[in-house]
Amino acid sequence: MKGFVLFLVLMAGSLLLANMMVSDHGYVMITFGQITFESTFWGLLLLVAMGLGLIWLVLALLRLLLGTFSVVYPMSAKARKAKARKLFDRGLAEFTKGHWHKAERLLGQAAKSGESPLINYLAAARAAHEAGNYEASANWLRQADSKAPGAEMAIGITQAQLQLSGNHLEQALATLQHLRKKYPRHGYILKMLKQVYTRLNDWHSLEKLLPELRRRKVISEDEYQQLEQQSFKVLFDQACLFGRNRDLPEERTQPVDAIWMGLSRQQRKDPATFYRYCNSLVRLGAGEKAEQLLRENLKHCYSEPLIRLYGVTPGKDMQKQLLFAESLLAQRTNDAALLLTLGRLALRNELWGKAREYLEASLHLRKSVDVYNELGHLLAHLDQFETSSRYFQEGLLLAADSAPQLPSPESV
Repeated sequence: MKGFVLFLVLMAGSLLLANMMVSDHGYVMITFGQITFESTFWGLLLLVAMGLGLIWLVLALLRLLLGTFSVVYPMSAKARKAKARKLFDRGLAEFTKGHWHKAERLLGQAAKSGESPLINYLAAARAAHEAGNYEASANWLRQADSKAPGAEMAIGITQAQLQLSGNHLEQALATLQHLRKKYPRHGYILKMLKQVYTRLNDWHSLEKLLPELRRRKVISEDEYQQLEQQSFKVLFDQACLFGRNRDLPEERTQPVDAIWMGLSRQQRKDPATFYRYCNSLVRLGAGEKAEQLLRENLKHCYSEPLIRLYGVTPGKDMQKQLLFAESLLAQRTNDAALLLTLGRLALRNELWGKAREYLEASLHLRKSVDVYNELGHLLAHLDQFETSSRYFQEGLLLAADSAPQLPSPESV
């Protein structure tokens, strides 16, 4: 319907124009010096239209020629863009082939020819870095910063990646810390910081970073738990080393106490973390303090490492220590680790018969090198040397079975 209406309007306009041309030709005279030009109005209008059409045609032909011969006449913006794309494609192809020097040259040329040089400068920096030309790599990054001042994050991340790749860890740390101040929630920056701290063995800084990594979902829950326990292991080991170098006994536990007091309530409830703290106290000679803590927490924070540690922790009252461990047996009658601990505590209370019963009950539930060793020593003390020797032999066989199989000298 609209098309038909438009057709009618055009027809009416054409008829009106034709009527005007027939009824009044008009007259135009142009004089310039000795030259006089005379024409009807409609004839002049036709000449002007033809002239404009000719100019448009010439310009179209020129654009076509310039686009076709852009190598010879690289004047148009379209030609420059096409050249930049070709250089980038060639540079990227050389980069994937490992031709670093050629890739750097082509990508640098593409950066200077194109309208969006950032990606070309960054790629050229990577190529120079892979070629071992670190000065040129830094120069490309500086040019990227000058040409694209709003891309600080992209340039900084690329710089940190190259520093990490080149094992320049201190420089990478400085770059990432600067980026984190400006972009504190950026997940990839946090992930790279985790890598730097791990490679620098800076477990204290990593432990402080872990809650942010978990909150931003940069790492999985399993990786978080693994890194947290690894951090605590190193931190408590370092604290034990510092504590041993102190002269006064009451000062030796201060480093591990400081770590423990700095943990959150949730972290203190974790059995693995609690074990590391108590084990550190035992190693530093604070067995009575460790025994009291274990006794206060074992009923609601129970684990096999903790109950085994309780069996070798020298408490203030050995009889009271044994009675407490026996109170746990009511709910854990088939716990091999608890029975081993009871056997060890009975040994320290010189209750030989009870110790043997507990140790043999533990051995009945699960064969253990520790149980075989304790029974061997106990029966040797009781002058039952044949049975003692048998327990020692079985313990050695069990230890040999659990040892990793190494190739024989003949097969190496």
